[in-house]
Amino acid sequence: MGRHARGGRAARNKFTIIVNSFEVVALVATAALTALLLAPLPAVVVTAAIAIGALVSRRNAWRFALSVLDDLPATALLVAVPTVLADAVLVPLGLARPLDVLLTGVAALVALALARTVAFAVVRRRRKDGRDHLRALIVGSDEAGTRLGSSLDHGLRYGIRVVGFVDDDRPLLADLGPQLGSVDGLAQLVDEHRIDVVLVTFGAHRDDAVVDAVRELTGSAAEVYVVPRMFELHQRNKVSEMVDGIPLQRLRPISHPRGAWRVKRAIDVTVSAVALVMVSPVLAVIAAAVRKETGPGVIFKQERIGQHGVPFTLFKFRSLIPVGGEGDVRWNIDTDTRLGRVGKFIRATSLDELPQLVNVLKGDMSLVGPRPERGYFVERFNETIPGYRFRHRVPVGLTGYAAVQGLRGDTSIHQRAHFDNLYAESWSVWLDVKIAFWTISQLVPKRAPEAVLPVPSPPAEVPTPPAPMDDAPTTVLPRLPQHTSIQNPVRDEPTAASLEITHEITLPRD
Repeated sequence: MGRHARGGRAARNKFTIIVNSFEVVALVATAALTALLLAPLPAVVVTAAIAIGALVSRRNAWRFALSVLDDLPATALLVAVPTVLADAVLVPLGLARPLDVLLTGVAALVALALARTVAFAVVRRRRKDGRDHLRALIVGSDEAGTRLGSSLDHGLRYGIRVVGFVDDDRPLLADLGPQLGSVDGLAQLVDEHRIDVVLVTFGAHRDDAVVDAVRELTGSAAEVYVVPRMFELHQRNKVSEMVDGIPLQRLRPISHPRGAWRVKRAIDVTVSAVALVMVSPVLAVIAAAVRKETGPGVIFKQERIGQHGVPFTLFKFRSLIPVGGEGDVRWNIDTDTRLGRVGKFIRATSLDELPQLVNVLKGDMSLVGPRPERGYFVERFNETIPGYRFRHRVPVGLTGYAAVQGLRGDTSIHQRAHFDNLYAESWSVWLDVKIAFWTISQLVPKRAPEAVLPVPSPPAEVPTPPAPMDDAPTTVLPRLPQHTSIQNPVRDEPTAASLEITHEITLPRD
């Protein structure tokens, strides 16, 4: 969707340029006026700081509805922060009077409000003339979707042109636009019809199908907005947009800014390099112990699947000697009789994972991310676990959101995929920091509190049942076959152990 992607981006950029231009002109005029009537220094400092804040924030990004009053609290905050800081710095130094700083801030607030009023009037005029419209696709043709489509079609002020609807086996009134296809083909329809905005409402489609379809839009220029469940109860100030009383929550793009990923990579390199130096004596001791217990070759190498499905070689301390490549298809070895004391210890304490710091330093892995899995199991889970394939959108890691939730070992793979995708869709540097602290806190052994148990009452005498008659039938309970699947007792979901794996295995640690 190359050419149109640039066209949709151009429409968004025009909106931002128009509003920014009017605001900058207003601030320049304010600076000149207050410098002439009050004092030059606070006039320049306050208005320059406000202009920088306005240009770097998202407050002037493209939006459906335009309202100066809705924007007024954010505008007041934008003005208040530089004004208060200027007052706190300039006044004690004797470089400005408090009243001059305050009046400069008030003048800037009035000027910005007037500038936005004029800018929004210009944008509305352009939209009414059919310019700067974005092409939209509505997912779902129930009442909310059809009402939303009708409102956007008849309200040119929103700057949206509805191309059509997407739903599964749902008839649609002809005057509301064509039904273009099913949810499964959403990514292709977005590309084919050069869509800028996807609006997800309710319809005949399954929710899990919509989730997968939206995830397929990763890397697309289309923005996604979702109508929340029970939207009638949503408050206006808790959503991104409001169209004809229908709230729309904007989803954050899955493709995160490159700058943020560079910060993540810089942290990975720095921390892994420093950690390797600091734990090198520990690595040497573990290597010697493993060498003594299992013989030559203390590092175990295994192919794992990383970001975007790219395989890499993962390093671990060897805890036993695998036979004939069994490590590629064997899920768990914690109960293997070949495990010695050293092998059991380093696995129980996760010290066998320390060589993966080299993988982090090389760029195969990150410190935080979904745990990497072997190709054999990735293929199986891609086929059987909804959403599993999307967890590879981000770098794999030493620890992750699923791991700190206790989802290691023979636990629900469905739940692991859920938390891995939640991490991918809400990633930030701060989230990585939190997961790192949670991981450290889980490594510190905690002493369980002593339980105060009630003193049991003496058992009541239970009458002895009569002995069965010789001719009474004997009830024989059926014996479960050995291949019976193990199910999750809470959610009745299959765990890793219950999947039908064709090799003879026991079953992840990760």
